[in-house]
Amino acid sequence: MEACQHTGSFGIARWKAWAPGVADAPAWREWLAHGECPEPDAQPDVSYLPPLLRRRLDRSGRMALATAWPCAEGRDSVSFVFGSRHGALDRTLELLTALARHETLSPTVFSLSVHNSTAGLFSIARGDRGPATAMAAGADTLGLTLLEGANMVAEGADAVLVCYADDQAPAPYRPFVEEESRHLPFAVSLLLTPAKDAPLRCRLEREDAEKSAETPEAALMRFLLDETPDSLIGKDQTWRLERNGHAR
Repeated sequence: MEACQHTGSFGIARWKAWAPGVADAPAWREWLAHGECPEPDAQPDVSYLPPLLRRRLDRSGRMALATAWPCAEGRDSVSFVFGSRHGALDRTLELLTALARHETLSPTVFSLSVHNSTAGLFSIARGDRGPATAMAAGADTLGLTLLEGANMVAEGADAVLVCYADDQAPAPYRPFVEEESRHLPFAVSLLLTPAKDAPLRCRLEREDAEKSAETPEAALMRFLLDETPDSLIGKDQTWRLERNGHAR
Protein backbone atom coordinates (compact mmCIF):
# COMPACT_ATOMS: atom_id res chain seq x y z
CA MET A 1 0.00 0.00 0.00
CA GLU A 2 1.38 3.39 -0.93
CA ALA A 3 2.10 5.64 2.05
CA CYS A 4 0.01 8.80 2.36
CA GLN A 5 2.00 11.76 1.02
CA HIS A 6 -0.57 14.53 1.27
CA THR A 7 -4.10 15.39 2.27
CA GLY A 8 -6.70 17.16 0.27
CA SER A 9 -7.61 20.71 1.18
CA PHE A 10 -9.33 21.23 4.51
CA GLY A 11 -10.37 24.20 6.57
CA ILE A 12 -9.70 25.31 10.13
CA ALA A 13 -13.00 26.79 11.25
CA ARG A 14 -12.01 27.38 14.89
CA TRP A 15 -9.05 26.83 17.14
CA LYS A 16 -8.11 27.34 20.76
CA ALA A 17 -4.82 26.75 22.54
CA TRP A 18 -3.75 26.67 26.20
CA ALA A 19 -0.48 26.83 28.09
CA PRO A 20 -0.12 27.75 31.77
CA GLY A 21 -0.51 31.48 32.22
CA VAL A 22 -0.38 32.27 28.48
CA ALA A 23 -3.42 34.40 27.79
CA ASP A 24 -2.84 36.72 24.81
CA ALA A 25 -0.88 37.07 21.56
CA PRO A 26 2.20 38.77 23.12
CA ALA A 27 2.38 35.99 25.73
CA TRP A 28 2.13 33.34 23.03
CA ARG A 29 4.98 34.98 21.12
CA GLU A 30 7.09 34.99 24.28
CA TRP A 31 6.21 31.32 24.72
CA LEU A 32 7.25 30.64 21.12
CA ALA A 33 10.63 32.22 21.71
CA HIS A 34 11.49 30.67 25.05
CA GLY A 35 9.03 27.88 25.83
CA GLU A 36 8.50 29.28 29.31
CA CYS A 37 5.10 29.57 30.98
CA PRO A 38 4.42 32.45 33.40
CA GLU A 39 2.40 30.19 35.75
CA PRO A 40 3.69 26.61 35.30
CA ASP A 41 1.32 25.13 37.89
CA ALA A 42 -1.83 26.81 36.58
CA GLN A 43 -4.91 24.72 35.86
CA PRO A 44 -7.19 25.39 32.87
CA ASP A 45 -10.74 26.53 33.51
CA VAL A 46 -13.30 23.76 32.97
CA SER A 47 -15.96 25.20 35.27
CA TYR A 48 -18.61 24.57 32.60
CA LEU A 49 -18.29 20.80 33.13
CA PRO A 50 -20.38 18.93 35.71
CA PRO A 51 -18.49 18.67 39.05
CA LEU A 52 -18.36 14.86 38.90
CA LEU A 53 -16.62 14.94 35.53
CA ARG A 54 -14.27 17.73 36.59
CA ARG A 55 -13.06 15.62 39.50
CA ARG A 56 -12.23 12.75 37.15
CA LEU A 57 -9.97 14.83 34.92
CA ASP A 58 -6.23 15.09 35.52
CA ARG A 59 -4.46 18.22 34.29
CA SER A 60 -3.84 16.89 30.77
CA GLY A 61 -7.53 16.00 30.51
CA ARG A 62 -8.51 19.46 31.72
CA MET A 63 -6.15 20.99 29.17
CA ALA A 64 -7.75 18.95 26.41
CA LEU A 65 -11.35 19.74 27.30
CA ALA A 66 -10.63 23.40 28.00
CA THR A 67 -9.61 23.77 24.35
CA ALA A 68 -11.95 21.22 22.75
CA TRP A 69 -15.19 22.35 24.37
CA PRO A 70 -15.40 25.86 22.83
CA CYS A 71 -14.38 24.51 19.41
CA ALA A 72 -17.32 22.10 19.44
CA GLU A 73 -19.83 24.65 20.73
CA GLY A 74 -23.06 24.76 18.77
CA ARG A 75 -22.62 21.33 17.18
CA ASP A 76 -24.80 18.44 18.29
CA SER A 77 -22.20 15.89 17.25
CA VAL A 78 -18.63 15.96 16.03
CA SER A 79 -15.99 13.37 15.20
CA PHE A 80 -13.19 13.62 17.77
CA VAL A 81 -9.48 12.82 17.37
CA PHE A 82 -7.49 13.07 20.59
CA GLY A 83 -3.69 12.89 20.55
CA SER A 84 -1.27 12.78 23.45
CA ARG A 85 2.24 11.41 23.71
CA HIS A 86 2.03 10.67 27.44
CA GLY A 87 -1.69 10.64 28.15
CA ALA A 88 -2.64 10.05 31.77
CA LEU A 89 0.83 8.85 32.71
CA ASP A 90 0.50 10.16 36.28
CA ARG A 91 -2.35 7.71 36.80
CA THR A 92 -0.34 4.84 35.31
CA LEU A 93 2.44 5.69 37.75
CA GLU A 94 -0.08 5.68 40.60
CA LEU A 95 -1.24 2.18 39.61
CA LEU A 96 2.30 0.83 39.28
CA THR A 97 3.24 2.29 42.64
CA ALA A 98 0.23 0.58 44.23
CA LEU A 99 1.25 -2.73 42.62
CA ALA A 100 4.79 -2.39 43.93
CA ARG A 101 3.37 -1.87 47.43
CA HIS A 102 0.97 -4.82 47.04
CA GLU A 103 -1.97 -2.48 47.48
CA THR A 104 -5.43 -2.88 45.98
CA LEU A 105 -5.77 -1.07 42.67
CA SER A 106 -8.43 1.57 42.26
CA PRO A 107 -10.91 0.67 39.49
CA THR A 108 -11.58 4.38 38.96
CA VAL A 109 -7.90 5.22 38.54
CA PHE A 110 -7.50 2.28 36.16
CA SER A 111 -10.48 3.35 34.02
CA LEU A 112 -9.02 6.86 33.76
CA SER A 113 -5.48 5.72 32.97
CA VAL A 114 -6.26 4.33 29.51
CA HIS A 115 -5.32 6.50 26.56
CA ASN A 116 -8.87 7.08 25.33
CA SER A 117 -10.26 8.12 28.72
CA THR A 118 -10.17 11.83 27.84
CA ALA A 119 -12.06 11.19 24.60
CA GLY A 120 -14.62 9.19 26.56
CA LEU A 121 -15.12 11.91 29.16
CA PHE A 122 -15.52 14.48 26.38
CA SER A 123 -18.28 12.42 24.75
CA ILE A 124 -20.01 11.85 28.10
CA ALA A 125 -19.90 15.54 29.00
CA ARG A 126 -21.41 16.51 25.64
CA GLY A 127 -23.77 13.57 25.31
CA ASP A 128 -22.09 13.10 21.93
CA ARG A 129 -22.09 9.67 20.26
CA GLY A 130 -19.84 10.76 17.40
CA PRO A 131 -16.81 8.57 16.60
CA ALA A 132 -13.69 9.14 18.67
CA THR A 133 -10.07 8.13 18.07
CA ALA A 134 -7.16 8.30 20.53
CA MET A 135 -3.61 8.49 19.22
CA ALA A 136 -0.04 8.30 20.53
CA ALA A 137 2.97 8.49 18.21
CA GLY A 138 5.87 9.66 20.35
CA ALA A 139 7.39 12.99 19.34
CA ASP A 140 5.28 12.95 16.14
CA THR A 141 1.93 12.74 17.94
CA LEU A 142 0.83 16.29 17.15
CA GLY A 143 1.49 16.07 13.40
CA LEU A 144 -0.05 12.63 13.00
CA THR A 145 -3.13 13.58 15.02
CA LEU A 146 -3.64 16.52 12.68
CA LEU A 147 -3.08 14.22 9.70
CA GLU A 148 -5.73 11.80 10.97
CA GLY A 149 -8.29 14.59 11.26
CA ALA A 150 -7.43 16.09 7.87
CA ASN A 151 -7.80 12.71 6.18
CA MET A 152 -11.20 12.20 7.82
CA VAL A 153 -12.32 15.49 6.27
CA ALA A 154 -10.87 14.39 2.93
CA GLU A 155 -12.94 11.20 3.18
CA GLY A 156 -16.17 13.15 3.64
CA ALA A 157 -16.54 14.14 7.31
CA ASP A 158 -18.25 17.52 7.64
CA ALA A 159 -16.49 18.38 10.93
CA VAL A 160 -13.63 16.78 12.84
CA LEU A 161 -12.42 18.10 16.17
CA VAL A 162 -8.68 17.51 16.50
CA CYS A 163 -7.32 17.87 20.03
CA TYR A 164 -3.73 17.50 21.21
CA ALA A 165 -2.79 17.80 24.87
CA ASP A 166 0.39 16.85 26.65
CA ASP A 167 2.01 17.57 29.96
CA GLN A 168 5.59 16.83 30.94
CA ALA A 169 6.27 13.23 31.85
CA PRO A 170 6.27 12.42 35.59
CA ALA A 171 9.75 12.63 37.13
CA PRO A 172 10.45 8.84 37.27
CA TYR A 173 9.88 8.59 33.50
CA ARG A 174 11.93 11.57 32.38
CA PRO A 175 15.26 9.72 32.08
CA PHE A 176 13.55 7.41 29.55
CA VAL A 177 12.03 10.14 27.38
CA GLU A 178 14.54 10.65 24.58
CA GLU A 179 13.44 14.15 23.68
CA GLU A 180 10.90 16.07 25.71
CA SER A 181 9.45 19.16 24.07
CA ARG A 182 10.37 22.38 25.81
CA HIS A 183 6.90 23.70 24.89
CA LEU A 184 5.01 21.51 27.37
CA PRO A 185 2.52 21.67 29.01
CA PHE A 186 0.44 22.58 25.97
CA ALA A 187 -2.97 21.87 24.49
CA VAL A 188 -4.63 22.88 21.25
CA SER A 189 -7.89 22.01 19.53
CA LEU A 190 -8.87 22.70 15.94
CA LEU A 191 -12.25 22.24 14.31
CA LEU A 192 -11.51 20.94 10.82
CA THR A 193 -14.11 21.23 8.07
CA PRO A 194 -14.19 21.10 4.28
CA ALA A 195 -12.13 24.01 2.95
CA LYS A 196 -15.14 25.83 1.50
CA ASP A 197 -16.71 26.10 4.96
CA ALA A 198 -13.79 27.75 6.79
CA PRO A 199 -11.90 31.05 6.67
CA LEU A 200 -8.50 29.32 6.88
CA ARG A 201 -7.91 26.81 4.08
CA CYS A 202 -4.95 24.45 4.37
CA ARG A 203 -3.33 21.24 3.24
CA LEU A 204 -0.69 18.88 4.62
CA GLU A 205 2.19 17.64 2.48
CA ARG A 206 4.75 14.99 3.42
CA GLU A 207 8.16 16.67 3.73
CA ASP A 208 11.17 14.35 3.38
CA ALA A 209 13.78 16.87 2.31
CA GLU A 210 13.63 19.23 5.28
CA LYS A 211 13.34 18.82 9.04
CA SER A 212 11.69 21.26 11.41
CA ALA A 213 13.93 23.44 13.55
CA GLU A 214 11.04 23.98 15.99
CA THR A 215 9.07 21.79 18.30
CA PRO A 216 5.78 20.60 16.74
CA GLU A 217 3.86 22.67 19.29
CA ALA A 218 5.71 25.88 18.39
CA ALA A 219 5.48 25.22 14.65
CA LEU A 220 1.70 24.83 14.79
CA MET A 221 1.20 27.90 16.98
CA ARG A 222 3.38 30.05 14.72
CA PHE A 223 1.13 28.99 11.82
CA LEU A 224 -2.09 29.65 13.74
CA LEU A 225 -0.86 33.06 14.89
CA ASP A 226 -0.34 33.93 11.20
CA GLU A 227 3.40 34.44 11.62
CA THR A 228 4.22 32.16 8.70
CA PRO A 229 2.36 30.90 5.59
CA ASP A 230 3.60 27.35 6.22
CA SER A 231 5.13 25.31 9.04
CA LEU A 232 7.02 22.05 9.32
CA ILE A 233 5.43 19.85 11.98
CA GLY A 234 7.09 16.69 13.21
CA LYS A 235 10.34 15.06 14.27
CA ASP A 236 10.87 11.67 12.59
CA GLN A 237 7.93 12.19 10.20
CA THR A 238 7.70 15.77 9.03
CA TRP A 239 4.59 17.31 7.49
CA ARG A 240 4.32 20.74 5.93
CA LEU A 241 1.13 22.55 6.92
CA GLU A 242 0.47 25.33 4.43
CA ARG A 243 -2.22 27.76 3.50
CA ASN A 244 -3.89 27.09 0.17
CA GLY A 245 -2.36 29.22 -2.54
CA HIS A 246 0.97 29.64 -0.81
CA ALA A 247 3.81 29.12 -3.29
CA ARG A 248 7.12 27.98 -1.84
